[in-house]
Amino acid sequence: MTKTTGGIYLNHLKHEVITPVLNYINLGGQRAINQVTGTFLVEGYACNYTYLRQLGKGPALGPCQMEPVTYHDIWDNYLNNARRQPLRSLLMHIAGDFNLDNRGIPKPETLTGNLFFAAAMCRVFYIRIREILPDSHNATAMAQYHKKYYNTALGKADWQKNIDRFQQAIDC
Repeated sequence: MTKTTGGIYLNHLKHEVITPVLNYINLGGQRAINQVTGTFLVEGYACNYTYLRQLGKGPALGPCQMEPVTYHDIWDNYLNNARRQPLRSLLMHIAGDFNLDNRGIPKPETLTGNLFFAAAMCRVFYIRIREILPDSHNATAMAQYHKKYYNTALGKADWQKNIDRFQQAIDC
């Protein structure tokens, strides 16, 4: 018996999920699309699998491997602002209303079952960074940016080893 492995075809992920949802929340563009696609590859894909939960005892969720603490910080401190109400409403629409917490906010676990929502939240994470996203065709800069801001010095990612993943995100 042959073991079946599963991943998401990268071209479909980028063009059928990430691109339309980033455009829907008005945060698209090639820089953002490639950065989010690369982040999905670096954070949630290994050994031919797409991980929806962090392996071991880690708390990270979804193909973007966002930690609940980060997720709640985005909702409590970034989206909880009258100027960002339109973005918040779009995210609520993407998430749906079946998996809300007692405050009416989508539960972090929504990241595991809703690819559109996970991609949108990954983009919202990056929009909070003051430094502009790297050039859309510079895999090295994208890998460094991911390490500096998304994975941070505390994370295990190695930006040099992830250049290839960001190049794949650019090329597909």
